[in-house]
Amino acid sequence: MSLHSALIKLQASVALSVLLCATPLLLLAALVAKICESFYTFFVPSRKCFIGEVALVTGGAHGLGRAISLELAKMGCHMAIVDIDLQGAEETVKQISETFTVQAKAYKVNVANYTEVNELKSNIVNDLGPVTILVNNAGILLLNNSVEPEPNDVQRMIDVNLTSHFWTKCVFLPTMKQLRKGHIVSISSLSSIFSLPYNCPYSASKSGVCGHMKALRLELAFERQHNIHVCTVMPSFLQTNDEITKIAKNVRFNDFYPLISGPAAARRIVQGMLRGEREVLLPGIASIMYRALVLLPVSWQDNLFLLIANKQIHQFYKLRT
Repeated sequence: MSLHSALIKLQASVALSVLLCATPLLLLAALVAKICESFYTFFVPSRKCFIGEVALVTGGAHGLGRAISLELAKMGCHMAIVDIDLQGAEETVKQISETFTVQAKAYKVNVANYTEVNELKSNIVNDLGPVTILVNNAGILLLNNSVEPEPNDVQRMIDVNLTSHFWTKCVFLPTMKQLRKGHIVSISSLSSIFSLPYNCPYSASKSGVCGHMKALRLELAFERQHNIHVCTVMPSFLQTNDEITKIAKNVRFNDFYPLISGPAAARRIVQGMLRGEREVLLPGIASIMYRALVLLPVSWQDNLFLLIANKQIHQFYKLRT
C-alpha cells in the first residue's frame, strides 16, 4: 500500500472516529431541539393563517407535490395544481375537491418554458386570484443513464430542476411584492449538501436551487419585503416515487435512515412555512450532522463519505449502468 493511500485511509478513519465520538452529543442535541420545538409549538401558536390564500404547486400531479397540495388545501388554500401530466393533476384536484371546501384547478404547463409559465399567471388570476404561495416542486429525479448521461437529458434536468425556479419567480414574485406578502418554497434535496456520486446533474441542479433561494432571501431583506418568506426544503429519499424507493432499497439506503412518507414530509414542510422557517431538512438530524461534518477538512469529508457509503455507491453504479 502506498503512503498516499495509507494517509487517505488514516484520515477517513480519524474522521469516522470523531463522528462516532460526537454521535451521542448529536443525538442529545437533536432530542433537545425536538423537545424545544414541541414546547414552542404548544405554547406559541402560529401567527400565520393560509385560509383564502391561492397556492400554486408545480409537479402537483403525483408524489410530494400531491401531498403538499392536499396539506395546503387542508389549511384553507385555493389550489392551482400545475404539471405536465394533466391527468395526474386532475386526480389531485379531484382528491382535494372530495375532501376540502376550497377551489382547485389543474393546469398543464411545462415549467421549463417561460412563455407557458407567463400564460399560467393570467389563467390562475382569472380562475382563482393572485398567487401568494408558490411551491417549486417539479423535478426530474433520475437520468436514464446516470453514469454516461445524454446531453439532452442533462439539459432537461437542469431546465426543470433549476431554470424553472427562475421563471416562476420572475412571473409570480412581482405580485407578492405589490401585495407585500407571500411564500416561496423550493424543493431542493439533501444531495445539494451530501452530493450523490454518479448523479452530478441532479446534485448540481439542487445545489443551484439552494444558492438561488439564499440570494433571493437577501434581496427581499434588502428591499424590506419582510412579509415575503422564502424556504428551501432539502429532503432525503421519500416514499413518493416507486423507482426511487426500489433503488433506495436495493442499495440499502435504509441502513442510514428509513424512507420518509410523502404526507409526513408535506406536514413538516407546511409547518415550516407557518413558522417562517428558512430551511427545512428532512430528516431533521441531517441539519446537525451537516453542521458537524463541515467542521472537518474537505478531504476528510470526502474520504469519510466514501468510507461509509462505499458499498451503496458501488451498488448504485451497477444499477444505473
